[in-house]
Amino acid sequence: MNGRGMEPQKKQEGRTAMLNRRMTIALAASAALVPLISVGNAFAQARPETSVSLLGAPFGTGTYVLSSALEQISRKSHPWLRISAAESPGYVFNMRKLDAERDLRKNTIIGSGPALMRLGEDGGKPFDKKVERPKVLANFVITAVWLTSLDPKISKAEDVSGKRIGFGTAAQINWSVLPRAVLEHGWGIPLSKVSLQYLGNKAAVSALLDGKVDLAISGGYVDPGTGAISLAPPTTELIATGRALFHIPWGKAAVEKTAPKGFEVVPYTVPAKAIDGKNGDLETFIDSGAWTVYPEFPEELAYEITKLIIANISVFGETHAIGKLMSRKGIVYGWNPEHFHPGALRAYKEAGIL
Repeated sequence: MNGRGMEPQKKQEGRTAMLNRRMTIALAASAALVPLISVGNAFAQARPETSVSLLGAPFGTGTYVLSSALEQISRKSHPWLRISAAESPGYVFNMRKLDAERDLRKNTIIGSGPALMRLGEDGGKPFDKKVERPKVLANFVITAVWLTSLDPKISKAEDVSGKRIGFGTAAQINWSVLPRAVLEHGWGIPLSKVSLQYLGNKAAVSALLDGKVDLAISGGYVDPGTGAISLAPPTTELIATGRALFHIPWGKAAVEKTAPKGFEVVPYTVPAKAIDGKNGDLETFIDSGAWTVYPEFPEELAYEITKLIIANISVFGETHAIGKLMSRKGIVYGWNPEHFHPGALRAYKEAGIL
């Protein structure tokens, strides 16, 4: 074999050696990438803090107290979720704001409830147009309200016409909007026949004690399952004065007359033993206070927040007496599955609640 015959063989051996070197380099590079990929996954799992806003209700209300508790729970018990609760004028304000500023829907929870949601859907007062109904994360409180006087001559519905009534602020659904509706539609008293003063529930009680109004809105927070009640702070202060009080029942019939007018109020009887100085049961109505979000709110966030609420139900009771009324049954009370945000519904199904 001559020298020229050896040349193709040498070239082939050279190409094979080069290919082997390239494969060795490639395999070494691949091996080097393994720890880098693992580090990358670790970074992906270490999620940065995510902030969510929460619009509650006026200072001193159950909504305000429990929303503040949820903020603290998120900071202590969740690795990356940070809820920031803020006072607001009330549920009406909350829905109006997120209707006007739709970008806020992506990271804002609001306090709301079924009665107000229905009014928003219908565009009824206090709304001046139709407002989209939000989706539910969880109930945090169920409220019952009634009227109280210091005058034995004002002890039933027939005595209220022509009187001065201290309500909550005009935007408060439980302390103004719904009782006004029962007054008008349930009792049949034209609003022109009474003097409604929107003072705030605490200021209304002060006005009653000072003789500036004849009746004041009173109420508390209930657990429909057990019948337990935690009176609202202004009502507790009123009872603590030791003065003779006359709590006026709305009456089941009046509540049932009001509901078809677009107000989703539900009859409820507060047991006599639940209120000091009350000799008989008090027929009133209840409305849920719920943390809600709009469909634009991310499903994963809704899921995480609902799981956080479920896991810490007992903790709410450590922050305020009304938190003791929260339960696995109560946080979904009164809602159908379609009312919940998909993320919340997933959390409830996983927990065996729904």
